[in-house]
Amino acid sequence: MISILTNPGAMVALQALDATQKNLNTTQNDISTGLKINSAKDDAATWTVATTMKANVASLQQVSSDLGNADSILGTAVSGATQIASLVSEIRAQVASFTDTATNQTATQSNVTQLAAQIDSTVTSSSFNGVDLLDGSHATGLTFVAATNNNYAGGGASPTISTGNSVDLSSASANATVSAFHTLVSNLSGTITGATPAALQTALDGALQTVDQYSSMVQAQAAQFGSVQSGVESQQTFVNNLANTFQTGAGNMVDADMTAESAQLSALQVQQQLGTQALSIANQAPQMILKLFGG
Repeated sequence: MISILTNPGAMVALQALDATQKNLNTTQNDISTGLKINSAKDDAATWTVATTMKANVASLQQVSSDLGNADSILGTAVSGATQIASLVSEIRAQVASFTDTATNQTATQSNVTQLAAQIDSTVTSSSFNGVDLLDGSHATGLTFVAATNNNYAGGGASPTISTGNSVDLSSASANATVSAFHTLVSNLSGTITGATPAALQTALDGALQTVDQYSSMVQAQAAQFGSVQSGVESQQTFVNNLANTFQTGAGNMVDADMTAESAQLSALQVQQQLGTQALSIANQAPQMILKLFGG
């Protein structure tokens, strides 16, 4: 039946062209955004998982940045403690020579005093972004977030890394070992040469013991912070790798395959052209009625 009111062929052609246009718009959107799933309406389940993973990536990247700061804080403390250990070694040599008759005790005392001042200066300078682990301002240590809890169900605390307790190594320290050391080096003349000849060796041994106790504390701090720094660097590497894995996983879920999208675009453009021609042909059908009436 041929009707001037209803044109089934044109209707079918129009429906096909509309479907092609819809698919073409989707493909063009995928290509422009680089995503095959742009929102929850495209695939709610996949979009939800990918969005959660992307949120985890963002938090892990922040953790990595924080661990980088922790690494710098610990590295600064290790460098400072190492420098102090070197200064203490020099002081020990000066103390050991104090009873030598050939030693200029005044000059030696002056040298030791300067070395002790360098220790105080090193303690003060061993600060990164206002954080100093050698001046006692963080006696109970610092705690850094080592990773985030990526359990989708929630619950559980995120792991942390602690620097451990720290000791003020400066002359202002209230620590008995540190205080005894700085008291000693500030007055070697009175401590060692002030002793009677019979007690001179005993005084020297006591002085060296005081220096060694302080030295052991400095070395312990350097070893402690160095060990924690190594752990922080290892954890930062893990966090970066984990973030990359999550990012890749989320991308596999929602990223568009540009090669496939390019082929799809070409096919749809051809379909669109053919659909337009088919609709044009279908729209010409009613004109044949005119021939039936001698038109």
